[in-house]
Amino acid sequence: AIMSSPSDSSNVQVAVRCRPFNDREKALGSTRVIKMIDKKTTVIHNPSSGGSGAKEHNFTYDRSYFWDTKSVEIYRELCEPLLEKAMEGYNATVFAYGQTGSGKTYSMTGTEEDPGVIPLMHQDMFKRIESAPPNIQFLVTVSYLEIYQEVIYDLLNPSGKDMKVRQHPQLGVYVEGLAELVVRNEDDIAQLQEQGNKVRKMAATEMNHSSSRSHAVFVIQIEQKDSEADTVQGLRAKINLVDLAGSERADSTGAEGKQLKEGAAINKSLSALGNVINALADPKKRTSHVPYRDSKLTRILQESLGGNCLTVMLAMVSPADVNHGETLSTLQYANRAKNIQNVSKKNEDENTRIIRELREEISRLRQSLAHSGGGGPSHEEIQRMEGMISDLQVAKRQTWDEKEKLSAMFEDERRKNLASKGMLDWVMDTLKKENKEVHERLQALGNEKDKLARQYKDKRKSVDDIKEDLQAKINEYSKYDKSEAQTPEAKQLVAQIHKVKEQLKKENEELKDLKQGIRDVQEKIRSQKEDAEAHATFLAGNRELREMIERDEREKVERENKMFLSEELDKMKLEIEQEKAELKLRVVQEGAEINSEQLAKAEMELIELRAQKSMMALQIQTLEQEKQRYKDALDDAYKRHKDAMEIQQLQHFQAFRSYREVFEEQKLVLEQRFRSLLEDAIHDAVFLSTTNNELQQETERLREEAAGLKDKLSMASAVM
Repeated sequence: AIMSSPSDSSNVQVAVRCRPFNDREKALGSTRVIKMIDKKTTVIHNPSSGGSGAKEHNFTYDRSYFWDTKSVEIYRELCEPLLEKAMEGYNATVFAYGQTGSGKTYSMTGTEEDPGVIPLMHQDMFKRIESAPPNIQFLVTVSYLEIYQEVIYDLLNPSGKDMKVRQHPQLGVYVEGLAELVVRNEDDIAQLQEQGNKVRKMAATEMNHSSSRSHAVFVIQIEQKDSEADTVQGLRAKINLVDLAGSERADSTGAEGKQLKEGAAINKSLSALGNVINALADPKKRTSHVPYRDSKLTRILQESLGGNCLTVMLAMVSPADVNHGETLSTLQYANRAKNIQNVSKKNEDENTRIIRELREEISRLRQSLAHSGGGGPSHEEIQRMEGMISDLQVAKRQTWDEKEKLSAMFEDERRKNLASKGMLDWVMDTLKKENKEVHERLQALGNEKDKLARQYKDKRKSVDDIKEDLQAKINEYSKYDKSEAQTPEAKQLVAQIHKVKEQLKKENEELKDLKQGIRDVQEKIRSQKEDAEAHATFLAGNRELREMIERDEREKVERENKMFLSEELDKMKLEIEQEKAELKLRVVQEGAEINSEQLAKAEMELIELRAQKSMMALQIQTLEQEKQRYKDALDDAYKRHKDAMEIQQLQHFQAFRSYREVFEEQKLVLEQRFRSLLEDAIHDAVFLSTTNNELQQETERLREEAAGLKDKLSMASAVM
């Protein structure tokens, strides 16, 4: 129930953020295709064009951020002004768009060292609330939903139900049944978001180790009123913080099976979002049909794109040439989005007046239907009545008291859903299944690595044999002198040497490919290990959450049992006293006829025995409940111990694999060192052999010269 003030037109603000090179891009030897000029211009050149004439595309946005920019700077320049307007009663939206692995979740959520937009906004919002005048009262509620394969799920109250999108004449588009929880401080909101993130659909792809498989929308509603004002009118604002799943190409992500299906659903909804942006960005199409209803995502973001909202779009891009196509598409997408014009209005809350007017209209409609004649009300009139009653119920739930009650109800339901076997165990079972799959993949990758290592060892031996053969042939050829070098035997030997050289070159290429294959498998093993560690951490976190909730539930049951037992005992005591009084009264009234104190005493003892029997039955029932509770606790403890053992076994297996990999790597280094030393020794031996031959030839020559000189001296002596 909102009344809007005069509107202001403003375009969607668009900023581009370029992340650093990731490990995959570094391994591929990628080059940079993105540059940014004067904080507003982004330039991308096509690496396939080649040379200095490479084609460039220039785009101008509200802001352009390179990879050295911290998230806090982005928040100060783009998002803090949105929060200021939200505190004045204007709706706001921040959403991140880009290919998978481009840094969307990092920009929205961040890390402890570099917090993202969402935690920074939480901190800033509560600082502003705390510094507000004492007469200004605030009510802050949060909701968290995800859209997974065109189905909406509540992340704060994860019941697994498919939620529907509705539209209210005053409230606009909303999700029916979505939990709205009241938050009092920054810690409350951070805890809820963290728990919601644990339930969100995530998976690893070749582009990103923790890829979002769903679109997530975190909604903050801020309501405020002046306690000293004469009217109950206040201000209301809604902030949508949207982390979109990344656009995907199956050939880049390596997706298959379930992930391929997820990627298709993601691309379909992003395509629908692109159609909405195209329709709103084109002045000719703006007044015609805008296809908001083609996707749940565009339906929920209807007010954010072309409606009553101030919107900021963060376009996330990769700097690498291998992602040029996706990066260019994102920049073009963002370039169209900046032409979208929104009409923002201050939302002044007049819920009481709206409820009164709806009630009066319903009353008038009922009277009209009552006097509609013998034909009865038409189908359209009944639908109109039902619609107005539904709108009234929704409007009544917007009062602060009702929101507090609904929040408590949702919190209770949420705890039950998390504690129930249907949700938390389902999450854990799913994760354990994925953990098992990761374990199996690790084993398969380990086997593949062992196979490649054996092939590498065999190929290395083959290369060494070829080198020895080549060296032998070179040594044999070195024995020929210049006169013998042109003989058929020498020429044939030269041809054999060239042939062996070509074979050695080919074998070395294959050896190089095997070595690269081993490195690729090692990288995949490292990635799978990170997934396994993340799953183990997630399982441990969910186990602690379940234990805490179950402990609270047990304490609650114990309190209820004690209260019930106390009430039953008081009730029995009262009944016993009443029966005693009635019995005494009968004895007094009928004393002349009965005249038997023993009978009265027997009846009183009977009453006491009945009471004792009832008390014993109640105590037995309580003991049975306690027995069942301890049995359940023991079963749960056994199951948790079993889960812990499975995780421990997986961790031991991972540690063993790590030690084995280190051993294999050190062994490979030693083998390479040994071969290098052996090759040096062979070269030295060949050099020494050649030098020895040369020295022997030189010695023989010198001997011949000495003999000749001796002969000459002998002849000279004979002549003399």
